[in-house]
Amino acid sequence: MKLIVAGATGLLGTEIIRQSLRIPEITEVVALARKPVHLDEGSDISKIKSVIIRDYGEYSDDVKAEFAGADACIWTVAITPFRIKKFDFAEVKRVCQDCTKIGFEAMYQAGPARPFRFVYLSADGTLRDPTKKPAIWGDYQVMRCNTELMVLKFPTEHEGVDVCIAQPGVIANSTTWSRALVANIFRVVNLVGRPFPNVHRSELAAAALSQAVNGIEKETLLNADLVRIGVKALKSQKTIQTS
Repeated sequence: MKLIVAGATGLLGTEIIRQSLRIPEITEVVALARKPVHLDEGSDISKIKSVIIRDYGEYSDDVKAEFAGADACIWTVAITPFRIKKFDFAEVKRVCQDCTKIGFEAMYQAGPARPFRFVYLSADGTLRDPTKKPAIWGDYQVMRCNTELMVLKFPTEHEGVDVCIAQPGVIANSTTWSRALVANIFRVVNLVGRPFPNVHRSELAAAALSQAVNGIEKETLLNADLVRIGVKALKSQKTIQTS
């Protein structure tokens, strides 16, 4: 199968790319990003096509040609709540919402496989009622709500499309010492359940890949769903590696 990973050089995107190399069903990966993808030394990059764009809202005919025949896309492009103060809100909306639609349309116009699975990464706690404005990050949360509602309409507006919205909690990872410390704290807390929604980066990447490769379980996957699916998918990957 042919997989598009949008935001391939981001924190989650790089992990999705890394795991995709271990999944035999995936034969081609289009790594869509604004800079080249860098993987660990020794990684088999034979099935990766790095496609560099200037902006996620602009797609030339040459770029669209790389999307042709794709079976799925995992869309990780967004500006997180902790970074929104660095941008005008209009730019935040453009990146999070407008670019999602433009990117999807570019892929669909290129002639994807049927069904074409579109896995959209959102966030835990995103409401589905745009008339309700939370006290914290209100405008941002309403915008993400409207973006999810927009994605959910893709199948009704485009034949042969399946969508999945992933709503992870805090994404734990060990890319820096401070993040490793937080990940270890969550690991201890998680021994007695997950009172604070969180998912390890490897689990989230595995869950997203599972939906892209094996089919979408349901339209919206909450944090608990992502942990469950991700843990199972990681075990399956290890079994394949050792067999």
